[in-house]
Amino acid sequence: MIMKKSFLLIFFGVLFFTAGCDKIDNPYKQVSSIDLDTSLYPGNWDDYLENEYPVFSNNTNTNVNVLIEDYTGHKCNNCPPAAIIAENIANNNPGRVFVASIHASPGETFSFQSVNEGGDKYYTDHTNDDGRAYGKAFENGFNFWGNPQGTINRKTVNGELFAFTGTWETRTTNILSENNLKVNIQSVFNYFESTTGGFLHVEFEKLSNESLDLNAVVYVIQDSLVDWQKMQDNSDNEFYVHKDKHLGSIDGNPWGMPVFNAESSAGDKIILDYSYKLPQNIEKENLHFLIYVYDTDTYEILHVIKQKIE
Repeated sequence: MIMKKSFLLIFFGVLFFTAGCDKIDNPYKQVSSIDLDTSLYPGNWDDYLENEYPVFSNNTNTNVNVLIEDYTGHKCNNCPPAAIIAENIANNNPGRVFVASIHASPGETFSFQSVNEGGDKYYTDHTNDDGRAYGKAFENGFNFWGNPQGTINRKTVNGELFAFTGTWETRTTNILSENNLKVNIQSVFNYFESTTGGFLHVEFEKLSNESLDLNAVVYVIQDSLVDWQKMQDNSDNEFYVHKDKHLGSIDGNPWGMPVFNAESSAGDKIILDYSYKLPQNIEKENLHFLIYVYDTDTYEILHVIKQKIE
């Protein structure tokens, strides 16, 4: 189950550093954590704020990363080849390209994602509320016609946000080559084995003076799952490996939380904090987060990073 609790803190770079010092005392320890599930910390919460809440160092990253959102379905016979294309692009650009396989179609029609109730195959519901929200929101005017299609940083090209697989690599290469980094992101996840949960802390830094309204979203991604899939030859594969399966967002909010607005300046920083308890049937080694910032006016993703659960 995805926790729906989070709170945000706003601090600027001057709070993190002083002349002649690497860092000052944790400036967050007095902040209320009423919206976090503090029971996931196996101890006194004040101790966590005092000793385990991270103080982020200067983010020296200069590269913009890419998120491929592969809209798929387990009854879509053309979807396995699309998944291979997305995986190959990511493998060819390690640490720069990430994949989220979202089981959704445009609108409210989900034939490719339908479940056979009581059947001996296709009995797993891979959909979630967030994916359905995207399908509905992008139903008209975004070139979303069906599965398999995808977005590459949700960047609109020639008036089309969604693209067929033949253009995914070119779109990815163009973004990587342009390398226009407008927002930096760094994160820490503190995990506690005894509670099978923990706390995700994410720092966002605005690098551009452009007037932008930006939100942040954290995807929960399951690395792999063996389950039924319709193959390209229309056969049914019981042992298909579904990779990078989108489980929804960490807080149950598909559109995320505001981080910057049109008045924000280059150098402004904000930290978002989330609590998360792992699903009972998924090991932590089989999960990760994808954290991204997007322009709320255009939906374009400006940067994305991966955070492992360790």
